[in-house]
Amino acid sequence: MERVVAAMLQLIRGRANTGKSRMVLSLMKENGPQREQILLVPDQASYAAEVDLCRFLGDEASRYAQVLTFSRLTRRVLAETGGLETVSLDGGGKLLMMERALLDVSSHLTVYRRPSQKAAFLQAFLDLMDELQRYQVTMEQLEEQAERAEGNTRLKLRDIALLYGAYRARLCRDGVNLSDDMDKLIAKLAQSRYIDGKDVYLDGFAHFTAQEMAVLDILLRRANSVTVALLGEAGSRQEIFQAGNRAYDALRELAAGCGSPVVPIAPPEREGTPDALRHLEEQFFGEGTVFPGECPEIHLYQGENLYTEVEAAAAAIRAKGAREGGRFRDFGVVVRNMADYEGAVENVFERYGVPVYLSRRSDLSDKPMVALVLSALEAVTGGFEYEDMFRFLKTGLAGVSDRECDLLENYVLKWDIRGNAWIREEPWKGNPEGYGAELTPERQWQLQEVNRCRELVRPQLAALKTGLQSAVAARGKMEALYQFLEDIHLPLRLKERSDRMTEAGELQLAEEYRQLWEILCHIMDQFVEILGDAPLGNDEFLHLMKLMVSQYSVGTIPAALDQVAFSELTLNDRHSVRWLYILGATDDAMPAVDRGNSILTEDERELLLQGGLRLAPHGMEKLGMELTHLYAALSKPTEGLWVSYPAAGAAGAEQRPSFLFPRIQSLFPQAVSYTHLTLPTT
Repeated sequence: MERVVAAMLQLIRGRANTGKSRMVLSLMKENGPQREQILLVPDQASYAAEVDLCRFLGDEASRYAQVLTFSRLTRRVLAETGGLETVSLDGGGKLLMMERALLDVSSHLTVYRRPSQKAAFLQAFLDLMDELQRYQVTMEQLEEQAERAEGNTRLKLRDIALLYGAYRARLCRDGVNLSDDMDKLIAKLAQSRYIDGKDVYLDGFAHFTAQEMAVLDILLRRANSVTVALLGEAGSRQEIFQAGNRAYDALRELAAGCGSPVVPIAPPEREGTPDALRHLEEQFFGEGTVFPGECPEIHLYQGENLYTEVEAAAAAIRAKGAREGGRFRDFGVVVRNMADYEGAVENVFERYGVPVYLSRRSDLSDKPMVALVLSALEAVTGGFEYEDMFRFLKTGLAGVSDRECDLLENYVLKWDIRGNAWIREEPWKGNPEGYGAELTPERQWQLQEVNRCRELVRPQLAALKTGLQSAVAARGKMEALYQFLEDIHLPLRLKERSDRMTEAGELQLAEEYRQLWEILCHIMDQFVEILGDAPLGNDEFLHLMKLMVSQYSVGTIPAALDQVAFSELTLNDRHSVRWLYILGATDDAMPAVDRGNSILTEDERELLLQGGLRLAPHGMEKLGMELTHLYAALSKPTEGLWVSYPAAGAAGAEQRPSFLFPRIQSLFPQAVSYTHLTLPTT
């Protein structure tokens, strides 16, 4: 039932550190006893928001307030209206759907008539399909834009439109809706009573996609009130505030269409004389007024290389924490290129006795579980080659110990064993010392041990091969794989490994292992949901499994209370910290250089924009978002800031500092600068 009176829209807009998030929590506390309160935040901010909610609202917060993301809200709404029983596609399932859609229409394409089957190419197309969905672009709109274009651009846009139509058709075929969560939320939210009469608050969003705006439209028609906190400044022309200001104007326009009254709320005026960090927030992208006086809060450091830079940060954190009574959770470390730094940070910080939580998603393909699954499939479909078999056995999850694996490996290399010799019921009979050697009682015992070790995996591998050969359709092959994983007790072995890691204090790894079996089951469910009874050869089955698992990662929440938070600079969690360390501040990383790996070029995106199709930020808008991330990071610390970069890259090439260095030095001539530090021994 449609509400008669639209919800009030409250807009809180202000610079960083002006108390916007605190104002949201204050409103929730004030209204909480009367109505249910929902705080809606981006995925990366959910943990920090839950901590804030409990601290600010007190012990009874859970009685009337909760933190949700759009994906969590989708699950709540679908649980009420129906839809949770269908398989939900994630990155791997969507990539498989993309591969199938390309095969459906490849003969009708022009520019992409012979599409690559490599994961990187498919991922680029999938990213574009997801972007078109997020901004609610239709196939017909793309076709119209193609008619306006000329030459190769026209042909390219026609191909993209055709492929987009095929992809969307596959998502909704056979009466099963496999569209993404946001489409499901938009379709079901208006039917649901879940948000009726509640106060809804949105905080931490830099901008809103068309899908998110569609959800906000429904919220304004069903909730009691909607409050949105945005980073921005009225009348400002600074690029760092443009995304927030555009969102502010779009929300006002949306409210007008819903008949919702708009109430602007200004954050409180900041009082007192600015210290160095507040001066940095106000002037870094401002007029550039020089700070009058010393500024021991700000440190600049040039490391000889990446490891020297990380060592200096670890030593400074340990020393400052001991000297000033800070806990490790009072420190934050951010970088722009997480992959370049995570290994060094994890190793060096451990050596310096600094516990660190890496806010990352580990690539699933790096996990032994994936190696076990893929190498087992490669072994049974490829003739049990030495490399495949021992990649499978050495995962530590096949039920064979290291000693048993070594025993098998020595024997297999001695007799060059491959093919069906691995799965025949007859025991191996060759002398462990090779042809012509005397079969002594000791060697007879070794041979018995070799055959005992082989029996630990032989029946399961034989059953897997038989199952794959006898099954014609994708469903049957996946059932054979699932049974094989159960037969080797993979769920139990993953749990045992997780328990051992917990006992050893490796809490983050333990949490990752606890999730692996569930992720693998979800992969298999999606595989069957998408391909079902479609005929599939063993080679294609293996290829598609590799394609799917390449898209998965596993993440965790902090496993301990007192850890340094290490994260990607763009993942702003709304939290301030006492001391922030920005590492890797080179000129190619801050701001990051656009590598241009999108299917659509900047010119093609601009053409679509001129035709009325707005997609994700690009060009100068994208650069503006990068600068906004930098501004948000520089505004996080409350007591101290450390900015550093390595003078030499991984290959020894010279690296130049980001513009952060000369800008900070011009604002703070007395900032503490280092080119060398004497590090404590560890």
